[in-house]
Amino acid sequence: MFAQKLKLSLGAFAAAGILLVSQASAASASKFTDVPSTKPYANAVYELAERNIIGGYEDGTFKPAASITRGQAAAIIAKLRNFDTRNVKDPKFKDVRQSQWNYGAIAALANAGVINGYGDGRFGPNDSITRAQMASILVKTFGLPPYSYSSSENPFTDTQSLASHQTTINILYKMGITSGTSLTTFSPNAPISRAQAAVLIVKTEKVKESTITLKAADYGWDSFYTYSRYDQVDDVIHSIPSDRSIWKEIQIIPMREGTAALSLIGRTKDPVTGEESHEEYQKFYVHVKQEDGEWKVKLEQSEDITSTEVSLNTGPDKVNKVSLATMEGTMLQEEVKLKPCNYAVTQAVSTCFSIDDPGEYVAIVHYENGKTVRYGVSAAVHESSFNLFIRTAKEQPEVTIDPGGTPNELGKHVLPEGSGKIASVTRDKESNKFTIKGISEGIVHIKFPDSKGAIEELSIDVRKIGSIIDVRATFSDRYH
Repeated sequence: MFAQKLKLSLGAFAAAGILLVSQASAASASKFTDVPSTKPYANAVYELAERNIIGGYEDGTFKPAASITRGQAAAIIAKLRNFDTRNVKDPKFKDVRQSQWNYGAIAALANAGVINGYGDGRFGPNDSITRAQMASILVKTFGLPPYSYSSSENPFTDTQSLASHQTTINILYKMGITSGTSLTTFSPNAPISRAQAAVLIVKTEKVKESTITLKAADYGWDSFYTYSRYDQVDDVIHSIPSDRSIWKEIQIIPMREGTAALSLIGRTKDPVTGEESHEEYQKFYVHVKQEDGEWKVKLEQSEDITSTEVSLNTGPDKVNKVSLATMEGTMLQEEVKLKPCNYAVTQAVSTCFSIDDPGEYVAIVHYENGKTVRYGVSAAVHESSFNLFIRTAKEQPEVTIDPGGTPNELGKHVLPEGSGKIASVTRDKESNKFTIKGISEGIVHIKFPDSKGAIEELSIDVRKIGSIIDVRATFSDRYH
């Protein structure tokens, strides 16, 4: 009788270890009594069970609310990603024996840098794995892109102080894999339940399967020099380098249906001279559609130049309308269609509209107070970009600037050689008042070698687009 009880106890102990990674004979994946199809996690649970990644218990249950140990999580991930659990190097965790049923999985994940132990040399195979720990394991296992972490974009107030897991939790959030346990919490230190783990695993798999990896080497480049960056919540795609420093790969993650314009510029280095080149490029439309619950991503090569935003720094006064003309004065549009500016930082002081064709234009801003101001607009083609390269210059051909104080305090001014070709600079007699008239585009730095105060330099920046000249002048001191 004692022997029979011992045999049953050992059998139950073994089953507890393997039921997570092998389908229990007494619990068909289609008949978990505690996982009705109406549950939000049911699809994920049954999908993994049918693939023999996780299983149920002999009583026909799945126990969705039960927690998972760190050792069990290692076994699940090893089976999910087909890790070699036989040819492994001993990670030398104090509490993981080679005789343990999940030793190979723990060692394989440790060897791959997916999991770590505690500071005292233990792994804690029987400790419940937390939601934060599972987030980090999934990010490392699937090689998810390293989004730059920004606390202002992180909605979870309970992950802000986490030293090691806040970045990986943010990655899952940015990719749409997790929405947390509430709008403002992730519950990082809570044990993850079997149902939660199943959902996170399946979602991560699906996102990874739909991700396209672009390799610089496929275009004959050493690395990417620059690329169209997308990482906002409403973007059609996210474009994230696989590595934050070397940029040899860029991952394209579909976020919603639509089309995004993607421009890539390569970096090549001459093997003999070491000279870098950034001349080669590739441009694509990235079309994203969802079919039968799966993302379909198609890259279409293109040489298009698309409509581009023009942003005019019009200030706080209310704008009535903006007209657009050629540099020669021919009216093109009596009233252009204004649009919200893409850059929220400038919306309070800027007015924006779009230009389709390259060239030089005059934009006339009509204010409600009757004032009008002219701006020069240059729209140049950059073949490597879908957008025109936009420059603007507010018509301000002459400015007067006076820092105050006495002429003796400021001392004499010294004009650099050739400055007269850029701007005409006059100083009122026995005064610190300067009148500057722009002539051609360029920068002039006027020095005050005998200044007895803080002022050291007068910087003049002349911008010229067609016949529009914009003069800007500022004094700077020796402390900046």
